[in-house]
Amino acid sequence: MTIGILANLRKPKLFEILPPFLDWLEQKQIRVVLERDLYHALPSKPKGILGLDPEHFVQESDVLIAMGGDGTMLSAARQIGKLEKPLLGVNLGGLGFLAEVSVDELYPRMEKFLRNEYRIEKRMVLEVHIEDENGKRSFYGLNDIVLDRGGSPRIIQIHVEVNSIFFNRYVSDGLIIATPTGSTAYSLSASGPVVVPNVECMILSPICPHSLFARPTVIAPGSEVSLRVESPQEAMLSVDGQIHTPVSNSTQMTIRKADHAVHLILFHDHDYFDLLRRKLHWGDPLRR
Repeated sequence: MTIGILANLRKPKLFEILPPFLDWLEQKQIRVVLERDLYHALPSKPKGILGLDPEHFVQESDVLIAMGGDGTMLSAARQIGKLEKPLLGVNLGGLGFLAEVSVDELYPRMEKFLRNEYRIEKRMVLEVHIEDENGKRSFYGLNDIVLDRGGSPRIIQIHVEVNSIFFNRYVSDGLIIATPTGSTAYSLSASGPVVVPNVECMILSPICPHSLFARPTVIAPGSEVSLRVESPQEAMLSVDGQIHTPVSNSTQMTIRKADHAVHLILFHDHDYFDLLRRKLHWGDPLRR
């Protein structure tokens, strides 16, 4: 088995945790490859471990470990893409809905992993196809696709069709199209519903709509959502908050469920409702 490791290099804990972890994996006779930037960032290069470019790094790995936070997990999921390699997240600080293995749990969880005491949970991915004067291109997001006003101080008008049928015209700061995984991210801040990950759907959450009646809407996962900006100013399309591309009123945007999924490694004591309570402090005693 080959384990590939990538990480957020800005996390202070990383360089305290990674060297002894690499030694532990070597003792277990597990082959390890590192993402190229991580390899070059290590003060001392471990023997027998390669630093590979993102494409070959994923291809060489049977399992990937992302060390950082949820942003690192989103980036790793995008790198894995259609290869659907299993992904385990180690949380080095922050909220950690996706990277839920804490530093304190790292070695006990890895022991369970090596004993095959885990399960794979498939998470829905969104594909956005963009067509404009610059050509055609597609991006994939585990959390959400967001169309917003970008750097403009003015609200935008967004024409929305679902399965080629007119659905709504949002006058707002923008619109979030989220997966169940992304329902606890930006969509939650826009009053969107929390959806458990195994209920596949798409969530449309307007951002600060200029209306008393615009509300988040949940639609079937097989739906095709078409967006068009009807305002004269340039807008911005973002994927998982990490990929940003400017769009105009001549840009055609189509969002659908991707053909591939993200395969998260979870352990048998994982419970989504317990995760919600811990991360969102649901059920905590009222402050006095």
